[in-house]
Amino acid sequence: MLQNIRDGIAKILVYLLFGILILSFALWGTTDFFGQGAVQTVIAEVGDNEITRKTIERQYRRQIDNLRKRGINEEQARKFGVLESVVERAVDASVYDLAAEKLGLTVATSAIERDIRDRFGQIGSVQFDQLLRDNGYTLQEYEAARRLEIPRMQMIESFSAGAAGSKKLLNYLYRWQAEERSASVFKVSLNKGDVPKPKEADLIKFHSDNPQLFTSPEYRDLVLVHINPAKIAQSIKFDEADLKQLYQERISDFRQTERRKVSQILFETKKEADKARAKIEKGLDFDSVADLVAGQDKNTTQLGSVSREDLPENLAKEVFRLGKGKVSDPVKDEFGYRIFKIDDVLPERVKLFSEVKAELAREIRQDQALEDVIRISNSLEDSLGKGLSIEEASAEQGLEARRIINIDQSGRDENGRIVANIPDKPFLRTLFNASERQDTFMTETAAGGFFVLRVNKVKKSSVIPLERVKDRVLIAWSEAKRMDRSRMKAEILSNKINDGDTISRVASSIKAKVFEIGPTNRFNRVEGIPPELIAKLFKLKSKGKASFIRGNGEYFVASLTRITSADGRVDKEAINALKNEVKISMVSDILSQLQSAIRKSNNVSVNEVTLKQFFDSNEDGSGALGDTP
Repeated sequence: MLQNIRDGIAKILVYLLFGILILSFALWGTTDFFGQGAVQTVIAEVGDNEITRKTIERQYRRQIDNLRKRGINEEQARKFGVLESVVERAVDASVYDLAAEKLGLTVATSAIERDIRDRFGQIGSVQFDQLLRDNGYTLQEYEAARRLEIPRMQMIESFSAGAAGSKKLLNYLYRWQAEERSASVFKVSLNKGDVPKPKEADLIKFHSDNPQLFTSPEYRDLVLVHINPAKIAQSIKFDEADLKQLYQERISDFRQTERRKVSQILFETKKEADKARAKIEKGLDFDSVADLVAGQDKNTTQLGSVSREDLPENLAKEVFRLGKGKVSDPVKDEFGYRIFKIDDVLPERVKLFSEVKAELAREIRQDQALEDVIRISNSLEDSLGKGLSIEEASAEQGLEARRIINIDQSGRDENGRIVANIPDKPFLRTLFNASERQDTFMTETAAGGFFVLRVNKVKKSSVIPLERVKDRVLIAWSEAKRMDRSRMKAEILSNKINDGDTISRVASSIKAKVFEIGPTNRFNRVEGIPPELIAKLFKLKSKGKASFIRGNGEYFVASLTRITSADGRVDKEAINALKNEVKISMVSDILSQLQSAIRKSNNVSVNEVTLKQFFDSNEDGSGALGDTP
């Protein structure tokens, strides 16, 4: 029973993820609405429903874009299992859709329109269109997504309506969570001088018993030719006349169309809009009317700088008809009625040569470098095709054949240093898939360069002989012996306390300082104290009892000094939070059972081969959306 309760509390993180899952369904869904012009590669099937690669690619790309905003790159995301998570979410959503369909849940078009108006009406049509574009949707596609998502969410929410834990269960969980304990603690740490010097036999045995500590990775000795576009770009020369000629040829690219800085007030009815317009005509300023009539502050009303192309045709016509400082009559669109104020007019202009000079120089170098990379790589490939070695072919083309002695799969040398100036992905993967004494194919990098290599020699992963790592073995043996002795000492001292001695007397016997911790509950972190020690305190049966645990390079001995129960202490906010956690847990369990039942009665499968190809295409640097328009 207690273990079940602990498992329930431990599910808090799962509850949060479950909430994110529901939110992601509600916001963007998982279904592909982008056309089916060609036969789609199927990643997964749920009954008769197919989840295509394009669907997964779209969802994966959105997830990666969101993670990038939080400082997580695509490689880290792959290690976190984001792709698998996206696939599982898509399958889960399709299972729920199947259940909603069997229950006959549908949604009317009017309800979808009302849903969109309720969600996004305040931000305005321009911002809404931009939001949809940023997430890869048109309005019609988003409406189609919501047509599936609303019944799905109605079904999920119906399960949560009646889910609740009993009062007895909540009280028990609250007491368990709120109980606090205090303890006296001291540290046990032997100095290195307390450890005797090892015999040769001790080092030999330690080296033999712990090969994982002294094993070198696989290394490869290779010859590499890398055609690097960045390096080639640095060598490209041109004068200012070339830049000015390019500027004149592309002058239309630097023409900025007329723009307007605009503020707006949005109303649901024409009556409200007319009332506000009348107040402005009587002299009340625009911002005051927005606040008094529509309850919109300045941050809400400012639309920013827009061009004609940024606005729907009927809105653009009105906005670009008015001069600076003018206010429009009410204009109707799908979200209601709007009144615009022209804060500023930014006339059409052409950027000066000085403004775009650096950009043009960069483009010339990039374009020329790409042409040179293709030309050089083709010429090198032709030379290799004539039977020349990599060294001979590179010399014929005026390229450097670089020798790299012993590099591992992380790109480090035998001294653990990063090998500098190696190609981007998929260089390391190509290197460690290559056969010894054979040239690889010419391979493109993620940065647009090319490389070809030959593995001269493979140095297999092996245990480094003792004589080469004797200093490391000595250090590791001494530290292990020191910690073993510290543990034995901590166990003896802990047993003395459990036999009735006081912690202060036991600590003073080794000249250790006693300090106090707590009161703390099961979940709090105490600075400088291993979390495992807190967990052990809550396993002790009574005050005065002791336990010990290993910390960072030392052992901690703790004696329980106080148990503070939750009886008589009622935190309504904590109980309400616990009530919600229990409810989410119950709903999660119900939905898990629903998922299981539907999966048993319908074929649910994931094409692991296609999924692996998806991974491989991303690892190669081609990107998840390489074939997506």
